[in-house]
Amino acid sequence: MDHRSRSLILTNIVTLFPIAEQADAMFANRLLETYPEVYRLFALELEPQERSLVLTLRLMFGNSRHFGEVLPIVQELSRSHRIGRLIEPHYQALAGTLLWTLRRSLGAGFTIEAELAWQRALEGRPEPAFAPSKAEGRKAIA
Repeated sequence: MDHRSRSLILTNIVTLFPIAEQADAMFANRLLETYPEVYRLFALELEPQERSLVLTLRLMFGNSRHFGEVLPIVQELSRSHRIGRLIEPHYQALAGTLLWTLRRSLGAGFTIEAELAWQRALEGRPEPAFAPSKAEGRKAIA
């Protein structure tokens, strides 16, 4: 990930700190509305402090070795942290909810350039986020 994209993502995370509780609530409410089965899993399996969106982002992006590649970080976390084991199978639902939350929490601070940086980071490669996987593409063709 290039320096500009890293800077945009870090700026967005720092901007969330003062409104962390609001962002957490917005994320949780949206997850409940759109993916109630995923919300219930997180509500039952995680302690309140583990459910914090802002703290989770800090954990994910605190790993400078893979900065900007969220999926590899989640896969690493899934081996050693309960939160990683919960995130990995529900990654697409959580990534979409995260982008929705960032758009609304950061308002004008969440520019098109910042959103593209987040999408690339969430995908873990330079392609746009939520592009169908090769397996999904094969299913569509079959």
